[in-house]
Formats: sequence, structure tokens, C-alpha cells
Amino acid sequence: MGKTWKRMKNAALLRAVAAYRRRHLPDGKGSRGGASRFLIVSSTGIGDTLWGTPAIYALRKALPDSSIAVLTSDAGQEVLAGNPAIDEIFVFRRGAAGYWRLVRSLMTVRRRGVDAVLFFHASDRILWPLCAFMGAPFLIGLAGQSKGQDEILTAAISLGDEIHWAQARFSLLREVGVNATPGPIRLYLNGKDRERPERLLKETGWGNVPLLVGLHPGSKDPFKQWPEDKFARLGRALENKAGAKIVVTGDAEESALAAKVAGKIPQALSMAGKLSMRETAALIERMSLFITNDTGPMHIAFAVKTPTVALFSPTDPALCGPFRAEGLTAIIRKEKTCPTSCVGKGCVDPVCMDQITVMEVLEEAERLLFRGGR
Repeated sequence: MGKTWKRMKNAALLRAVAAYRRRHLPDGKGSRGGASRFLIVSSTGIGDTLWGTPAIYALRKALPDSSIAVLTSDAGQEVLAGNPAIDEIFVFRRGAAGYWRLVRSLMTVRRRGVDAVLFFHASDRILWPLCAFMGAPFLIGLAGQSKGQDEILTAAISLGDEIHWAQARFSLLREVGVNATPGPIRLYLNGKDRERPERLLKETGWGNVPLLVGLHPGSKDPFKQWPEDKFARLGRALENKAGAKIVVTGDAEESALAAKVAGKIPQALSMAGKLSMRETAALIERMSLFITNDTGPMHIAFAVKTPTVALFSPTDPALCGPFRAEGLTAIIRKEKTCPTSCVGKGCVDPVCMDQITVMEVLEEAERLLFRGGR
């Protein structure tokens, strides 16, 4: 009964949106080339938000006098802060207060006027219909990504061949007359972001170490985690063979895991839970090498151009791995060997990740460290 009632509510909402748009707006089938006021919806995590930055940069470059606002998450706000291509950032949070704030933000955009809403990636089903009430003639998104609400869109873009998610955003730009060659993902750090990690390194006596290597053993998805003990063995090998200083990173929820890994490496330092996302990015920027699971900090490393060894589970790096980071990355991935729906988050014993050996990660790490780079 609960699911039936939910489907009925969703259907009623979609009918209301359709009726409103038929009554008050053009059909959205005309030329979109004159659009100059944009709202970009990108309200998910670090990686998803970073994937949108090449397209945002391209939109600004093609239409320098346009107005570009972004509706994003708390994590997305940290990713996009200081981005010169963006005029204004609105933050969406769940809960009654968050929804009320969202409505007020969208009303602000509506009063100013908006020509096109570009749905890069949205976290909550309610975002599509709410944005549809804003009065924008054009609602553009990727087909099949609107949680069953493609009929709201005036243009639902089918990608055809599988492409990287950063590249996919450019298919939306073409709908507003912008044809551009994708560039790298972008993160704009400042001096304040760098202050605390630099101070912590100096307090440890590591202010000027020649080889600073980061390990990131955590991930919000257990099936993406390389075993803790293997991270520790790798760290010890890098200390002994390369003379590297090892820093273990993570957020507050990963601090216990990071402490375990650091505790098994004689001179390692854990900074998990001690830094903000942007400060962590500044720390990664400072590193000679970063070794990580498929997670947000991996994409941060690509953005700040730190050489990176990325360890993948059955998620496909061609779709969600490094983007325009040639020469700076090594990808290690093992094929899926069991019937468990790991992408559906049902896997609690990531056998495929366990097949990645310490030796093969060490070989790639040494190749990047001693290739004549940092």
C-alpha cells in the first residue's frame, strides 16, 4: 500500500507539472541557442560535482556574458567554491528546513529569470518537478537519470555509446548551442585552504620532505575498499624502498580505519578527520603520489594534478575514472568474479578488490614516483 500511494503521489505531481507548463510556458521545442540565464543542478557528491566542472568552464567560455547559477549539495559547495565560471551557488539539504530553503532559492532564481535548467546530476526526486515550476522554457537532462521523470524534461538526451560522465555533461551543452572540446576537471584552491595542512606537516617535521605519499583506504561503498592490511603493507614498502613519508587521509567517519592503517606503518601520519574537504584537497595537491580507492578524493587528486594510483572494483574507470589526466594516473582493476550485485551495494566481501596485489600497486607507485615528475 505504501509503494502504491507513493506512485500515486508521484503521478499526481507529474500531472500538475505538465499542466502548469502547458498553461504558462512555450513547449520547449524551439531553438535553445539564445539561452543566457542558466541553472545547473549538480547536487550529489564530490566526484559527480567535479565531473561537471569542465562543462561549466566551457559554458562560461562560450557565453562569457551569461548568468550561471548552480544548485548543489554541501559537498558540492566545497568543490565549487571559488570557481570563477559560476555566478552564484545555492545549497540543497534534506529535511523540512532544507526543502524550505530550496524553495526560497528557486524563487529567487525564478524572479531573476532563467532560460534553461541543465540537470547534470540530481540526488533527490523532488528536484526535477520543483525546477520545472521555475518558469524556464528549457529543462535539459540525460535520459534515464531523472528517477522516472523524463517526461518533465523538454530534452532528454540519450548518450548511446557509454562515455565518461564528465563527457556526458557536454551533450547537455550542445542543446543550448555550445559545442566545445572537454578539458580537465577543475578545483580552485586558495591560500587559506593550504594553511592548515601545511602547518600540520611542519609540526610533524615534514614541511620539506622530498617524497610525500598519501594513502586513502576508505570509501562510502565497502565493495570499493582495498583491504586495510594491504594498504599497510604497501605503506611499509614505500617507506623502506623509496624513503617516502606516508600520510593517511579520510573524513571523520574514516578516521578509525585511517588510524589502523597508519598504526601499522612505522612513521605514518593520519590526517583523517582533521581537515575540511578543501584542506584535504590542498594536502593531496602537496603530495608526490596519491594511492586511493575509487572515491571522492581520487577525483580531487585528478583535479589538482597529483600523480595517482587508482584501485577499482567492478565500477568502470572508462565511465567514472580519470578524465583528461593522461600521464598522471595508473589504474589497477580486477574483473568481477562473483554473482553479487556489488554496484547495487550488496557486496560485503569485495573479492575482486582483494585480488589486487601489493606488488602490482607498488610497481605502479614506483613508476609514477620515479618517472621524472615530482
